[in-house]
Amino acid sequence: MKKRIAIATLGCKTNTFESACIAAAFGDEFSCVPFDQKADVYVVNTCTVTGRTDFKSRNLIRKAIQRREANPNVKVAITGCFAQLNPDEVKALGEVDLIVDNQHKYLIPQYLAGLSHHFAPASQAETFTKPDPAVDQMPENSRAFQKIQDGCGLFCAYCAISHARGPSRSAKIQDVIEQAKRFVQNGYQEIVLVGVNLALYRDGEEDLAELVAKLKQIEGLDILRLSSLEPFYITDKLVDELADSSVVAPHFHFPLQSGSDAILKSMGRPYQAADFGSLIHKVLAKVPDAAIGLDVIVGFPGETEDDFQATYALIDSLPLAYLHVFPFSKRPHTKAFDLPNQIPKSIKRTRVSELLHLSQIKTKAYIQKLMDEQITLRGVVEVSSAEGSEVLSDHYVRVMTTEQFPLGTLIKLKPTNIQQYKILCDVI
Repeated sequence: MKKRIAIATLGCKTNTFESACIAAAFGDEFSCVPFDQKADVYVVNTCTVTGRTDFKSRNLIRKAIQRREANPNVKVAITGCFAQLNPDEVKALGEVDLIVDNQHKYLIPQYLAGLSHHFAPASQAETFTKPDPAVDQMPENSRAFQKIQDGCGLFCAYCAISHARGPSRSAKIQDVIEQAKRFVQNGYQEIVLVGVNLALYRDGEEDLAELVAKLKQIEGLDILRLSSLEPFYITDKLVDELADSSVVAPHFHFPLQSGSDAILKSMGRPYQAADFGSLIHKVLAKVPDAAIGLDVIVGFPGETEDDFQATYALIDSLPLAYLHVFPFSKRPHTKAFDLPNQIPKSIKRTRVSELLHLSQIKTKAYIQKLMDEQITLRGVVEVSSAEGSEVLSDHYVRVMTTEQFPLGTLIKLKPTNIQQYKILCDVI
């Protein structure tokens, strides 16, 4: 009977890929089970992007420790960004077998088997860690997330991730291509490229644009989607490469964070609101039906009502598809942690609510555009039931059809009706 491993993953798609790598590293003698079931090994891959994810990380660590206390044969390993920045706090929660830094999390099976482990600061990370073995499956995902870059040296005032992930480093282009082909050979028709700061990808003289050009040539890869891209690294060459293909999903996600030049400067963001608006119009000139989404932080220390209204006005002026809105969360290790003029929670809640309402308006307008122009939507089936199938389309809109398809099937659809934030479609 196979031993069982349960992995809990918090946070970003990069963590999701890394958890898949950890599972693959345990080998065929282990089978993956849900985290709430009995297992021989529990791994918690933590996140620290907000105070809420810190809370969730601690909660999952406690649950794993309870399993170990109930059965001394159970092994517990903790890794991820919360563990990277707070190893002593993890130790204080209870006895665990391992606390593993981000750079060496793929070696968890070997450490549990007795290999000596030294917890390394993120600042010491110099090279991109190549998964060994390569990954064949993404548990519980119909789309493949593929990490190609790690780390970020920006140290934006609000962000702890630069401290938790270390300097930027990238996978070799040939390794990226081989892993992508492996995913395709194992039935994945959509690959999402992920990284801590994806736009920083570089292998020698070749950057993200060159990589995309090569990935688009992989036979059997139907949809290539890019995760979040920092706006100030977006070159005309990259925009042209993303626009010039039926393979690349017309979906762009940019972290705006604020539409106030004063707040952007305080955050350490190297652009102004007008620059960001120009980027959005440049993308839409090349890809008119693109789904463009933004990250926005409200309530950064010192954000006045005028600053917030500048953010609202900029977003309102742009033809966007959705927003991800976050109240500012004080992160230890960051420049903003001790800044004066912290914004009360009540004001942050109000501002979040206003932008979420604006996001709903933008999403409805974008869905209506897709309907009016009868844009063909493509996607991989993520939900399949007697009622039909559901996909996250290449245009980042949830799509439903009454026809039933196996999970992972790529389907093309024409919109016929709107139901809240999903589109009812006929299969082409």
